[in-house]
Amino acid sequence: MYILTNQIILAATLFISCSRYTASFAPPTYYSRIGFATNTLNINEFSWPTKILSSQNGDFEPYDPDDDDDDDDLSGLVGKSLGINIGAELPAFSPEEIDEIRVQAQATLDKAIDGRLADIEKLREQMQEDLKESRKRMETAGELNVQMAKQNLLEKIDRLSGDFLQSNADFREDTKRVAAADKAAAASGRGVDWGSWGTVGGLDVVVGAGEISDLPSTLLGSVDSARRRGEITSELEGGDGVEIRPSENRVLIVHDGQKDKGSKQVIERLGQLLNEAFDTKVKVDAYSPTANIPIGGNNAQTALIFASSLNDRNSLESLLGRVLKRTAPVSGGAAAMPPSHVVIVSGIGTERTNKMPYSMQNMFGGKLDKLREIEQAIVAISRSRIAGKQSPLDYTIVKYGEVASSDGDGGENIAIQPGDILDGDIGVNAAANVLLQAMAYQPYARNSTMCATGRLPTDSTIDSETWNDKFLCLSGPELLRINAGRGGDIVEGQILDSKFEQLAQYIKEWASAYEGDRKGTGLTTPVLVRNTRKAPSKFDGVVAREGVRILFQTTNTGDRYKSATEEKMEEKERSGGDAVKKSSSATPVKVKGRNEGGVEILVEKTNDGDIRVRARRCNMDAKTVVKEMSEDVIVKNLKRAVNAWVDARGVTGF
Repeated sequence: MYILTNQIILAATLFISCSRYTASFAPPTYYSRIGFATNTLNINEFSWPTKILSSQNGDFEPYDPDDDDDDDDLSGLVGKSLGINIGAELPAFSPEEIDEIRVQAQATLDKAIDGRLADIEKLREQMQEDLKESRKRMETAGELNVQMAKQNLLEKIDRLSGDFLQSNADFREDTKRVAAADKAAAASGRGVDWGSWGTVGGLDVVVGAGEISDLPSTLLGSVDSARRRGEITSELEGGDGVEIRPSENRVLIVHDGQKDKGSKQVIERLGQLLNEAFDTKVKVDAYSPTANIPIGGNNAQTALIFASSLNDRNSLESLLGRVLKRTAPVSGGAAAMPPSHVVIVSGIGTERTNKMPYSMQNMFGGKLDKLREIEQAIVAISRSRIAGKQSPLDYTIVKYGEVASSDGDGGENIAIQPGDILDGDIGVNAAANVLLQAMAYQPYARNSTMCATGRLPTDSTIDSETWNDKFLCLSGPELLRINAGRGGDIVEGQILDSKFEQLAQYIKEWASAYEGDRKGTGLTTPVLVRNTRKAPSKFDGVVAREGVRILFQTTNTGDRYKSATEEKMEEKERSGGDAVKKSSSATPVKVKGRNEGGVEILVEKTNDGDIRVRARRCNMDAKTVVKEMSEDVIVKNLKRAVNAWVDARGVTGF
């Protein structure tokens, strides 16, 4: 930079000098090409360290201060002109010379600037290279940090897994024995045992007669926290069976025979069915609501409560507060465990008090409203259990009408539906069998509300596959079921059913119209369409299954609802009263997105070879708001689409 500055100053000086003396200089002489001089000489402006004397031969002698005495007459020359006008003697530059000097000066400037620009470009390239190297080093360091974090995480997982496996080694060994016992039960010809107490060693687990893939995809709350009530004592060598130590199975029943005349007959028949269904005797403890019910339910596994025997919601909460309380061990014995499953027997019409004839039944005393409050109470209690501190609790609400004195001698006509949509009475044997299935065999009855009507003569039996199909509607629950006829005959060498595949593809194309622009679909909620994740299940009686899920998306409509407290606070703010001021700088609380619900459409081929289409709710949780309008639109359009496909296939034959 210093060299460049000097070069620029020199060139500028030459340029200015040329411009300054162009007009005053005389024609060029020899001296004008050698240098420049001023036209006057002021002695006071100089301080000479030596005195230079001229001689005739051009030699110079050193300055001697003593000689100043001889030169005193020179002081008179101070401030006077010597008579030499150097500026007049110097000639002016010609225009060509001036142009040449300008060109040379400009060339010098350009060369200096170009050189500096080249240096700057080299510096920029060097900086870019350094930046690239720095980025590479940062990326390498980041990758190493990620690998180190992964390694630490894997080591932590391995350590926790090892501790977990070591802590429950005995439990896992018992689970293997339970599986062996279940296999033995299947080999003996018995059906699937699915109960809160079970028949294998008194273990509070869900056990099935088939492979794991045959079990339903949904596990139940209290089943996940399976409690051990018995021990497997030994295994038979060389055989599939195991010897099981008998354990006590118990059911707690709360009812009032004076208020509900039919409940006594149903309980008697249910006790008979329980002892017929299980190898070990099942004890049934019946209490009235006013009796001294044991704390913890007397170690019962299931509590059956008739809602008609209770006064209101508070009665149920007080009762369960006593029954679900865990008792301390006595005299060194084991602590008693409260029931893990509560079945509430209610009446039909509790959700239809605005329709006849239930509005008339509810007119005097609000009988149905009280039953509805009890139903809501058990749901709230089950969902409010604290994980890790309280044992999980399953609930089942079974609704039926008046209990007929006899089931008749005709055929079986039991109807089961989710919610509260059926009308009519029910026979004693039919009611007892429905309760048995809900308590011991059907997983879809857990955490569900169902209604039942019809008859089942005592000399009639229903196989397990039929019962499973009747309770399948509780999964979701089910919104629609349409039979599409028999499946196609599978010829030799053919794997797939062409009719089933065509219907499944038709449903997928039909559902895709709801995604994206909702114009013309009739939906008020945006949706996403995804393939189903439910696999075929022998328990469901399905050998092939395909379908789609129409998932509702989040909207800001639900956020507009406010509680009564929030509305009062806003009213105070509007009226200028004292209200809690909200901080504008407060950090918003991030909450996990909730499930918005949806409709899952399944095309299924049953074990009998029939093809059907089912629509069920999906993507639900305890806080999901049911979007009934959108569900109705989808279900109605689906019904029309499937009927049109069936009619078209009947005409074309394809």
